[in-house]
Amino acid sequence: MPIAHVRVAADRTVQVTAAGTTSQHPDVGAAIAHLTALAREQGSELTVKLDDHGAERTLNIDASGRLRTVPEAEVASAADGTAETGQGDDGEDPEGSGSGAHAPQPPLTGPEAQADYPVRDRFSGPADPTGPPTGSIPEQKSRRGPSRQQAGRRQARAGAPRRRAKRARSRLQMSGFTVPTLVLAILLIIALAAYIMPRIIGTPESQAPESIPAAHRAATQRSLSMATGSSAVPGFEAVPAWEETIPLHASVTATSRGVVVVTNSQLQVLDARTGQQRFETDIDEPPSFAVDTVIDGRPSLVWRIGDRAYALVDGSHEPYEYELPSGARISSAGTNVLIKNGDELSTFARGGLTRLPTPAAGSTPMALDGGDLVSATFGGPLTVTDVESGEERTLDLEAPRDDLQIIRWVTAGHGKVVTLWGQPGASTNSGHRIQLVVHSLSDGTIASTVSTTTDTVGEADWVRGQGYQFAVIGPYLFSMEDGLLVRDGSESNARFSEPRGHVVPAVIDNTPVLVSADTAWKVRTNLLAVTAADGYAITREGADRVVGYRSEQ
Repeated sequence: MPIAHVRVAADRTVQVTAAGTTSQHPDVGAAIAHLTALAREQGSELTVKLDDHGAERTLNIDASGRLRTVPEAEVASAADGTAETGQGDDGEDPEGSGSGAHAPQPPLTGPEAQADYPVRDRFSGPADPTGPPTGSIPEQKSRRGPSRQQAGRRQARAGAPRRRAKRARSRLQMSGFTVPTLVLAILLIIALAAYIMPRIIGTPESQAPESIPAAHRAATQRSLSMATGSSAVPGFEAVPAWEETIPLHASVTATSRGVVVVTNSQLQVLDARTGQQRFETDIDEPPSFAVDTVIDGRPSLVWRIGDRAYALVDGSHEPYEYELPSGARISSAGTNVLIKNGDELSTFARGGLTRLPTPAAGSTPMALDGGDLVSATFGGPLTVTDVESGEERTLDLEAPRDDLQIIRWVTAGHGKVVTLWGQPGASTNSGHRIQLVVHSLSDGTIASTVSTTTDTVGEADWVRGQGYQFAVIGPYLFSMEDGLLVRDGSESNARFSEPRGHVVPAVIDNTPVLVSADTAWKVRTNLLAVTAADGYAITREGADRVVGYRSEQ
């Protein structure tokens, strides 16, 4: 008999693993409805193992979708079946994004809708406000226990005449039911009712962080339509503009600045517009780092091999060579590369490495945006240092709500600062609702904020796309230009990969697609890069070809 694993998270959302896929649901009621529909669709019985932080229950859904409890003997048999199939409690995420697969849910109403995300307030774009332009988020009141009158009525019902209970037991035994079976059924109904009712994490007396409700309804976004593409990349010509043969099974990385082709002993850089070779050299080991950047105001392609780095400036056929400090770390979070060697900071220039000012003790350097070095202490504020003059200015980030504090600095660079905010006591893995906030690096104001959970983005990375037009964190796609939320992937059951220019590879319901604007194109293309200035899409086709397609515009 197939087995479904149902896990209740700390924020009362539910993860379901069934038939080799994992889906997210707002509560247990929605999860059970999903499983009953699955049992009817497959025409077979389904065993459900419900886990609420150690409290486990086993249910059975028959082929018609009816729900019943499972006797102990069947529970043991179901457990044996799990061992035989080898299916664990957690589904695998083939994209490695950590977001998992999410099944589309019907619109919610009432308190459940307030806990949905992305939240729409005066900071969350791009939709127009659905309520007054205020950043305040109303508090939820904790639930109170039953009144004394209600308790008295329950006591009276509990003290019913003993003979009435005897007659009920006799009727149950004659009908084939036993008292323990009835008790289990009643407990199941109570448990499901409790799950379906919305819950609040923490109470005013608990000292634990409360859940953070949404101020308004979820931000609207245009639906994502599915289409079948007639070309390899949507918006680009079907006939290649250029095509180059590469060594079998070579490693290929493409950017707007060039296509890096690497074998065990050779590195080539091809022109992204023509496919012609710009540079070639023998190597002893593969590069560990390759990125687009700016050196002395000129766009460049930089790669690192061991303790040496190379920068191929646009228009040049010979790279600059740099000797790096042993064990130095390189960060491309900002518009310019930041090199960290202990407390010493530097960056690339045409004449060699240029030393940068060291921020104050206790500060962490995060990014180099042009001539500005961005650093911060954990509690803030943000410090922006002019690397030419050494002058510093502090920047207080606008708080999404007065009682929230920063629980994680996610990243900074390209004019934006990304942080996670929660109530005192919340952490990146506490399971509470938090605010994902994108600030402007110019003045600290909020560009957008999304109400979400630590399970969704607590440890997730802010992945900047090739071409720096979009960024992905968890299931969310953001514009790097204005910092606004572009799309919530969980609403369309989409798992985003690293964006390529304005095109975003994704998987929707196990189908690979390329998302462009509001359309998901069903194509099987290994898209490497989309160049903004020249309008080319670079793809890997087969084991030995790199192909460039010109934009239709």
